[in-house]
Amino acid sequence: MVNIFGSLILALWLFLTMNRKRQSFFEASMFIIIMMGVNCIMQHAWPDVNNAWLLGWIAQWIYVFIAIWLFDIVCLSSLSAAIYSIIVGVVYYYLQLNMPTLVERWLN
Repeated sequence: MVNIFGSLILALWLFLTMNRKRQSFFEASMFIIIMMGVNCIMQHAWPDVNNAWLLGWIAQWIYVFIAIWLFDIVCLSSLSAAIYSIIVGVVYYYLQLNMPTLVERWLN
């Protein structure tokens, strides 16, 4: 449920904030901090903070940063912004689903 919520929020964030100057670093950081909080609230538990947890969130931050940064370059119309937002949301969903296996592979 958290994965679907996160990907939906990212897609809506990109689409609804088009046609304005972006601060990619700040927006990616705020999105990840919000998602950390939502993740804790929806799981009713504090995270087990270790190297795998940290590396997973850093990888997600890098993805969100690149997605926000590329948005102004790729999206020149409302249609391209909608398509790009949907693609970014779907890829973020699958990134979140596969993050534990990716992090395990990176740490080994």
